[in-house]
Order: sequence, then structure tokens, then C-alpha cells
Amino acid sequence: MKQVIQIFTLLLFTVYLNAQSTVNITINHLLDGEQFQNEVQAVNDLDNDFMIDRLQYYLSGFSITHDGGNIIEISDHYELISLLDNTDPITIELGEHNIQSLEGVSFHLGVDYDNNHADPSSWSTDHPLAPKFPSMHWGWAAGYRFIALEGKSGASIDQEMQFHCIGDEFFLPITFDLDMQNQSEFNINLDAEYTNLLKGIDVSDGIILHGSVGEIITLANNLVEEVFALSDVTSSIYEEDKINLDLYPNPSNGIVNILYDGPFTNLTLDIYNTLGEKIYHDKYDSRNQVNIENSGMYFAVLSTSSGEILAKRKCLIK
Repeated sequence: MKQVIQIFTLLLFTVYLNAQSTVNITINHLLDGEQFQNEVQAVNDLDNDFMIDRLQYYLSGFSITHDGGNIIEISDHYELISLLDNTDPITIELGEHNIQSLEGVSFHLGVDYDNNHADPSSWSTDHPLAPKFPSMHWGWAAGYRFIALEGKSGASIDQEMQFHCIGDEFFLPITFDLDMQNQSEFNINLDAEYTNLLKGIDVSDGIILHGSVGEIITLANNLVEEVFALSDVTSSIYEEDKINLDLYPNPSNGIVNILYDGPFTNLTLDIYNTLGEKIYHDKYDSRNQVNIENSGMYFAVLSTSSGEILAKRKCLIK
């Protein structure tokens, strides 16, 4: 009997070690703290008025750091972040991996050297590196536009503003340290504050720059160093679950049942959207049913009256 128990325990341990967890990065597009919209007037840190009507950029070179500094390289993964027609948050799926502790994620602005100078027509039409309209490819020698930013600026918002960032030297890393433990889904939420793209850049009289010199350097460094930050949603769900919390159906068409059966009392249920905004707050009465009207991804967080987070769950509304 003892040997059977040992074998069973070993099997459970083996299953635990080989459990696969998904890793996702969600980028929330912001302009001055609000959800990004095209052709909305904003002001940079130099008090220059501007308005964006085209913002596109490439991300690639993704990697995951986990379990004592081990690194998983996500090869041949390219993302064209385009805010032309859709400015909703975008989720980048990095696949399933055997991870117990997620310690960091990293990605790069732009496209790696080999593919930056390859033939874009060699890609399937739906691939991020395939020919696009408006074009993101400058030519075989120069490669892709790593950033395409266009709009208007000036006191009357009537001066042409255009930046096309081109050059292998801008293939720069963007890294985030994390401390996320034992989750079936590791969801990293980033806020991208695009007002900071123009930090320190004088656009009061308009500006048109293509290439890799002058304010283009500042623009690229701003995207790498000033634009992205871990959102409050990611920070609030770092903690390991202390209880079991069930959400069903998930995905849902809007009505979500939230079930907890355990020893804790006087609990609070909060629901956040991917922008970190709290859309629901109430006492938990052992079986809550919540109606979420808008489609998207949400996070249910169950806490004690003192604010200690007991559990969190992601919920998808169709």
C-alpha cells in the first residue's frame, strides 16, 4: 500500500511539473490617461498641441524569463500594433509553457535585422510583415518603418506632423520584471501612454522627419522607455490565489455567476476592465451574479474587508 501511495504521489508531482500555462500580454492604448482615439487633441510635456491620425509600430523578439532565470525565446513572432481602425486593447498570445514562476517578459521595438531586409512579398497576406496599406515597408535597403506616427500639431492643430522611424539601430529591448506564481494563465497588462511618444519633442510648428536622425531618435527612445508601464490590473493580481473562485459561464454573453464556497466572510467583489478601471464593486454574498454589458476581457477580484486579495479570475465577455 505504501508503494502505491508513493507511486501515486510521484505521478501527481510529474503532472504538476509538466503543467502548461499560457502567457499573454495585453496592451491598453491610452492618450492622456483615456482610451486612445484618433484625431483627439492632446498636449505633450512642452505644452505643444497635437493630434494623431496614424499610429503604427512593430514589436518582435519576445522572450519569457521564468523559474530562476530560465529564458524562453518566442521565435518568429511579429506584431504590427495598428491604431488606424481599432483602438481597443490588443492581446498578444505567447503560447503555452511549463512555468511555475513568471519572472519577466521582454520584447523589442521593430523587426530583427534578417527579416527587416527580407522580401515582404514572401509572407502570406495576413502576416504582420506582408505588404500593408498604408505601407510599413520603406525598401529592401532601409527595411520597415518601425514607427509610423502622423497627424497635426501647432496652436491651431493645422501644421503637418509626421515621423517615420527607420533603421536597425532602433531594434531596442523593452523589459518588465514580474513576480507571478503558479497560474494557469499569466496575463500581463501594459498601459501604453502615447502622449509620452512626443516627450521632449518640439512640434509647435509642425515637423516632418523620415529616417534615423534628430527627433526620430528621441521618438524611438520614448516608445521604449516612456510609453509602456505595468497597469494597475497586473499589479493587483500578482498575488497567488488563497481560495478557489469559480466563474461560469466563461466566456459569457454578459451574465456571469461568481461562486465561492469557503470559510471567509465579509468579502468584497470587484471587477476591472483591461484599462484598470473598476466597473463593479459590491459585498460578496456567497453567490453573486453580475451583468457585464460591454464585450472584452475583465478581471474579477475577491478580497477581504481589510483589502487582502484572496483570488482573481479572468472573464471573457463575447
